[in-house]
Amino acid sequence: MTPVRRIALGVWVVVTIGLSILYATRPELIDPVNLAGLLRQAGTGVLLGYVVVSILRPVTMLPSTILIVVGTWLFPDRSVLVFVVSLLGVVVSSALIYYFFHVLGLAETFERRRPSQIRWLEDQLRQRGLWIVVGWSVFPFVPTDAICYVAGTLRMPIGKFLSGVAMGEIPIIAFYVAGGTWLFR
Repeated sequence: MTPVRRIALGVWVVVTIGLSILYATRPELIDPVNLAGLLRQAGTGVLLGYVVVSILRPVTMLPSTILIVVGTWLFPDRSVLVFVVSLLGVVVSSALIYYFFHVLGLAETFERRRPSQIRWLEDQLRQRGLWIVVGWSVFPFVPTDAICYVAGTLRMPIGKFLSGVAMGEIPIIAFYVAGGTWLFR
């Protein structure tokens, strides 16, 4: 791994740990009410702010569920808009994670340490990758970001990967938008 990649990985680890500690010690920072209030301060730019935060979600380490709830709160009469922005945010942020880990070159590190396991995982992703990603994405109790890391590291074809994320997230997002819209009306 090159020095630049090591530095980038180190910065990512520090930011991830730092934000995790911050959110654990100050949970009000990710409270949907507070996030909605913060976005409302943008005035007419509230929709743009919501879109930007949804896309840059992996940088902020916010779970997409919280942002979907915030969207239904901000736009209670525009559930289709919240659905589209949420799905777009999940797909684009998944691509960002995929490419970030690919750029870091983690595949080379894993291949040196565990070449046979990496080949097995790559074969599984080649043969059943779409359905693995769909299944992972549709299951609400596991972070979709984790499969993004794996797919990016193992160089799963990006189109197949993003299709799987979208197909898996559609029912989850629809459920959260419908529930949030019903709750906040």
